Amino acid sequence: MTVLSRFLLLTTLICSHVSLASIHLVDNECSAVLNARGGAQSEYSLSQSALASDPLLRFLGFDIIDKQGEPHLRARFAASQLEFAFFDIYSGQHSLHCGIFIPERVQSQRQAWAADLPVREALARLEDNNTLNIWINSDRQVDGKSQSFLTQLSYSRTALLNLLQYNDEARLPYALKVQHPSDLNQVSADNEIVYCLNSQFGDCDYSHPGYGELAHLILPIKGEVVLEGYISRLLFKEDVEQGGLTVAVTDFGVWSRENPVYELGALRGNAKDFLTPFFTLSYQSAPDSERIQTKIAWDIPLQYGGFLNPNSYARDYETYWLMRFAFEHNPLGSPEQAKRLGYSEDHYQSQTQTSFIALTGLNEAKQGAFKLAPLTVTYP
Repeated sequence: MTVLSRFLLLTTLICSHVSLASIHLVDNECSAVLNARGGAQSEYSLSQSALASDPLLRFLGFDIIDKQGEPHLRARFAASQLEFAFFDIYSGQHSLHCGIFIPERVQSQRQAWAADLPVREALARLEDNNTLNIWINSDRQVDGKSQSFLTQLSYSRTALLNLLQYNDEARLPYALKVQHPSDLNQVSADNEIVYCLNSQFGDCDYSHPGYGELAHLILPIKGEVVLEGYISRLLFKEDVEQGGLTVAVTDFGVWSRENPVYELGALRGNAKDFLTPFFTLSYQSAPDSERIQTKIAWDIPLQYGGFLNPNSYARDYETYWLMRFAFEHNPLGSPEQAKRLGYSEDHYQSQTQTSFIALTGLNEAKQGAFKLAPLTVTYP
């Protein structure tokens, strides 16, 4: 989408919201018309280069949901203190999702929105050999004044393509397994994760350890995902900041309605040093194929799973559970594979890319492909 077409959208678009519990469904203005991109993109980048990323905004990830019998690709976002947001998700010359979200009133509470696109349309627009870009122009209150931000992210095109082509009912997309946090007491089979702040009743899946522990949310974190391709390393807060990378950092977060996001690694002095020992990367061949896959596994024991801010210790019946994995990968495969194919080390290094995936548990996502739930944080 060119700068001119973005401007026309911003000035003429009437945004339509449909409430889905705590998330607003926004009209996807790119669902019917493909917008070509032109040379004005570079002009826009130069004119907006001074804008910083919005620290209170998150892309929550993609999901597949059913609408009247047809699968749709849903893109979710959330922010605090938001006045306005214009978003565009695009690959090459084609936009998948774009539109505007304007909260009914500006407030400090978390605001979430989503946009849909039929899977058949998304597959047609996801061009080969193009990165998947997320572009969000947001305005919000900072010290009583409106301030503009520009958040630009590079999402894993391969991961999105695999999600769009997912049809295995025997397992979740990306072979996702989340042992913690999860619904441990499956009495009602409602996929509800109950965190008790001051008790250990039978309905509690997790409980605060008690008076010997500071008042903050604390829980074990364990799981794994399998992604296509060779991932050489994960990227943490320090990697992204030092490299000026356009990816959301590897981290885990909790986000209640009345507070900003609290992220496990970011709350420490050095997120990379803290989180790295809890992750492992392993490699395998895809079933019935020689394609390489990377398994990302994490195992953070309870004693290290504290979100070190007292405001995380608060009742909230839909605390979002955020998981983000940023990584460095190479389409040529592992260094050994590339060498066998005759590629030089310099050429191999020149093909290295960075991207990320995001997965979020919230009430509206329980019926999605990943079946991810939020935390119900309460005083039973």
